[in-house]
Amino acid sequence: MPLTRTATDLQRNMREVSATCHATREPVYLTTNGVADLVIMDADAFEAAMALQDLAYAREKRTLEGIMHGKEEIDHGLGRSYREVRKELGL
Repeated sequence: MPLTRTATDLQRNMREVSATCHATREPVYLTTNGVADLVIMDADAFEAAMALQDLAYAREKRTLEGIMHGKEEIDHGLGRSYREVRKELGL
């Protein structure tokens, strides 16, 4: 369950909320009038999350580029069928 605090609580207890962010390394959702308004978190935890997201994006991009390259080869008649490859490998 996400950590939730009120915006007023943040104003009154900034050090405590900051300590919670650092200790848990989890985002803290700030609410205004009972509705989620902002999210705050430890800066190092945020950077680590962004680095992981960048890594995942780069891997997904390479995968899609490989798929597109393969599709282009097939479109240009450069590919071989699965059956041909299995036969060549003696499977």
